[in-house]
Amino acid sequence: MRVGYLGSEYRGLQIQRDEHALSTIEGELEKAIFKAGGIRESNYGDLNKIGWARSSRTDKGVHSLATMISMKMEIPDFAWNNDPNGFTLAAHVNAFLPQNIKVFSILPSQGTFDPRKECTIRKYSYLLPADIIGIKNNFTASEVDHHLSVFNDILTSFEGEHPFHNYTVRSKYRRPPRRGFTGRGSVPERIVSSNAQSESESESEEGDAQHSSNEQNLGFPPRARWLHEPDERDRIGASHFRKIFQCQCGSLMQLSGLNYVEISICGESFMLHQIRKMIGTAIAVKRGLLPHDILQLSLLKFSRIVLPLAPSEVLFLRWNNFAARKRPRDLRPEMVTLVESEEILKMVDDFYQSVILPQLGKFLDPLKFPWNEWVEILDENTAIPEHQLEQVRSAWRHWKDEFRSLKTDGFVRF
Repeated sequence: MRVGYLGSEYRGLQIQRDEHALSTIEGELEKAIFKAGGIRESNYGDLNKIGWARSSRTDKGVHSLATMISMKMEIPDFAWNNDPNGFTLAAHVNAFLPQNIKVFSILPSQGTFDPRKECTIRKYSYLLPADIIGIKNNFTASEVDHHLSVFNDILTSFEGEHPFHNYTVRSKYRRPPRRGFTGRGSVPERIVSSNAQSESESESEEGDAQHSSNEQNLGFPPRARWLHEPDERDRIGASHFRKIFQCQCGSLMQLSGLNYVEISICGESFMLHQIRKMIGTAIAVKRGLLPHDILQLSLLKFSRIVLPLAPSEVLFLRWNNFAARKRPRDLRPEMVTLVESEEILKMVDDFYQSVILPQLGKFLDPLKFPWNEWVEILDENTAIPEHQLEQVRSAWRHWKDEFRSLKTDGFVRF
């Protein structure tokens, strides 16, 4: 089932069984499918009973055009007769959904299909007011191109496979400490890549409490520091590594008289807040609040750096791709249809143009919410003391020298 939604009025995608004024996307979907007859009354209220699974999660206020959901649905055998794209089934469910949530298509799949594990590429878009990165309305074409080139140079620094531990809540992706481990030793460890999949952007609050007791006692925890010795309480593992295939912005665009650029971030998977911290950091570098080398320093395994979090209101999942786990070259026909069908893609674009884009347009004025307050806080609180940055740079140079020396002597531990 391919689903699109406007997340502004919801607490995120994943259903939460508690009392709250705001519902979730999955909560609305469950009710609609139940009313449409797709869920038995005995199974209603427990998504585990119907094998509910999703390709990714989104945070509160984040939108989607390409969320894939699998489930065991009560459907008659003749449901797809003369309707190979499952539009009739989708329309039946949509009749019980609010207009800001839409099921584009429902197709049969094998029971082994796992949308999260088989989702190999996720592409997000972020609409950013041009003024936020210094592009003014009276700029010439050459001036605009210069600013876009500088910004793209910043964004492409994220491409490749890196530890993005500074761009998330590290503890959420850390294994429990090994019993009896002392945390001592300074031999560099081999960086291990990972294909571990996680789901982007759940609703937890951002925070970083990984500071030494002395720093906490002083009341001024450093915004940038180097972990000189392995600390099992703040360990970076394979799950903190992510592969980014593309991170760049397009040409200048306009909506309702407001100039903006669309940032595209394409990767295997993303951690909590990762995309928003990547964009927040890129903006801070473009505005001169952080040095350009913060991009390299923040992607070093032993650095611990506090980075800004960009607003969620203009972030949405645009596209994804799927491949079978055991046979990556074998594509499931139903997933090819959901991702590539021209008829489905037209429905997706219609929903984007008529529902999502008009809402996003409300957040493209740099002088209004959320940008006015966010930029003020960003400008006042993002700068990192130069002596802290220099300590990280110095430690990084020392680490590289030590690593080369140990490697030459054949003593690097893998």
